[in-house]
Amino acid sequence: MARRLVRSGCDLGIELPTPNGRTCDFQVDVGGRRFYLHVKCLQSDDVPRRPLPSVLRSIEHVERPFLVEVDWHDALSEHELGDFAAAARDFVAHARIGEELLHRDSRGRPAGSVRITTPLETERAVVAVASCKPSVVARVGRLLERAYVQFMPGGENVILVMTQDPSHERLVDLALLGTHVERWDKIPRSGRRVAHGRAEDGFWTRGRFDRSRVVGWMQFDSEEVLPRLWFRHPDVPGSSMRETITNALGAE
Repeated sequence: MARRLVRSGCDLGIELPTPNGRTCDFQVDVGGRRFYLHVKCLQSDDVPRRPLPSVLRSIEHVERPFLVEVDWHDALSEHELGDFAAAARDFVAHARIGEELLHRDSRGRPAGSVRITTPLETERAVVAVASCKPSVVARVGRLLERAYVQFMPGGENVILVMTQDPSHERLVDLALLGTHVERWDKIPRSGRRVAHGRAEDGFWTRGRFDRSRVVGWMQFDSEEVLPRLWFRHPDVPGSSMRETITNALGAE
């Protein structure tokens, strides 16, 4: 991280003490502006990385515009995986955002799970290995809260979460803005029967952690995948500071 900032022309202060006895990872000075950067890392052991069995791809035949996350027991036989895929297809055909199926084998033991997580701009379901489990999203939320405790008073503070896989960007999005839910208080988009929105379980929802205005995500040791930034308000911080932070981190 330090090398990346220096390449962007930044002058750095490292491990600065804060008034509450914590430390700030970086004081970043560039172009006559200053911000404080707090870096948190999500360990790879916290997020599963497994190839998706081809039989579970059959879930994508279901005509529902959702991201479907699946998890399964590694010891399942080919026949048991087929049973799980059939149960998952039936569940996805009728389930709503946020609902989850726990599938059991013929002996009543947990064999796999299916969760409807996100609305998509597609006609059919899209299947992914369950990296965005509620427990993992909650862990990212705790990382954000830990960074918030380290904020330096009187300046712009930026939280940056680093992970090893580009798909984990969505973990930060969910932890920050809230998980996806059906919203019966809103009018659905054209062509959709149900409106979707965010639950009030995000780091930024309900006015919580109000000093946090900028959060970013970055992949470890990758120059090809650009970091992403979220800004809490369209005009805050001002355009010059937004541009400074974006350029310093090499973000989108």
